[in-house]
Amino acid sequence: PGDTPRYGAGANIENHPQITDYVPRRYRVIALVMMAGLALGVGGELIARHAAALSELVGNISPGEITATLAGGLVAWTSATALLVAACYARLIHSLRRHRVDDNRGRYRVWRLAAWVAVLFSLNAVVDAHSIVARGLGHLTGWSILPGNVGWWLAPAALLGGWLLVRLIRDVAECRTALTAYLLAMACFVTAAVAFCWSPAWASQWHDTLCRLLPLGGDILLTTGTLLFARYVVLDVQGLIEHRPATEVSHSSDAAAQSESRASARTKAAPESQPAAAAAKPSQDAWVDGSQTEDPDDESGNRRLSKAERKRLRKQKTRNRAA
Repeated sequence: PGDTPRYGAGANIENHPQITDYVPRRYRVIALVMMAGLALGVGGELIARHAAALSELVGNISPGEITATLAGGLVAWTSATALLVAACYARLIHSLRRHRVDDNRGRYRVWRLAAWVAVLFSLNAVVDAHSIVARGLGHLTGWSILPGNVGWWLAPAALLGGWLLVRLIRDVAECRTALTAYLLAMACFVTAAVAFCWSPAWASQWHDTLCRLLPLGGDILLTTGTLLFARYVVLDVQGLIEHRPATEVSHSSDAAAQSESRASARTKAAPESQPAAAAAKPSQDAWVDGSQTEDPDDESGNRRLSKAERKRLRKQKTRNRAA
């Protein structure tokens, strides 16, 4: 009793899914995630557009309540979920990128900061604390930066988010799909900031739509880019992505100096090698004892000694030594 296992071999730790198994490998999965987020945003905007018809259908709910509760809540929770997903995958990227051997400047640390900032923005998307803080600062200071005190929260968010997004774009530059998603996200945020501050007269009826959908689109694109770069990092760790070999490029002046030095060295070595070659070349009057064979194609024209001649020369050498 007590020795019988309660679980099968499938419950062992080596059979558990690793955290990198939750990184989607196929592009269609990432595309489905992006399309789902955009569909929720479009659904919230459709509810806001038809709030009057829905109010007449229900009867006891005003269009403003429908817009604020259903449309605003759906967009806010979609943004919060997208940012939380981006924070989780940013933390995963940090856990892998910190083991890269050629990152001497520690650029991987930006992903840890990105994860915390994404969590903070996700919480703010639901709580809507930025508008309350902006109105409080406008009342305390008496300064109204931009209409509706928008500048009190827009300026810090633009500085922090813009700096962080530029750092992320520099780090994901080697993954073109993630780079494209981040650039599109930056375009959405910049356009949303312009829409918060100013909108032309012909687009006044679309002002609320732009202020709701553009930040949501930027958040979804950020999540998409983070998923794409997480996929790239996991495949790179597994050695499934080919990279061009790093080539060392020297300056033209250094190359010219090296070539000149080699040419001068060859020029100096040529006259010195001629006397050595002349000394090493045997003369025609040199004594040959027959122990070494001669080249029949020798420039001196000496013929090869026969076996009998070499034997006779060896006997003569032995007789001379005895004498």
